[in-house]
Amino acid sequence: MIKAYIRINDMNDIKALHEAAVTCKYDLVVQSGTKVLNPKSLMGIFGLGTKRTVSLVARIDDKQDFLKKFGKLIAV
Repeated sequence: MIKAYIRINDMNDIKALHEAAVTCKYDLVVQSGTKVLNPKSLMGIFGLGTKRTVSLVARIDDKQDFLKKFGKLIAV
């Protein structure tokens, strides 16, 4: 399992998160406070809003694939 914090600054980041998520064959969840959302659901992640940092959890051990798809969104 991989957990990373990602920054959602604007609608382009929401779109990038969704587009990367739908290419994944593994399970993903986004956690923000008490909310747990599926990033493959565009309507669900629109509910997050913008200007926030959330955690992204992937049920995979392949860090290379994860970073390739979500590296641009990871908060530093």
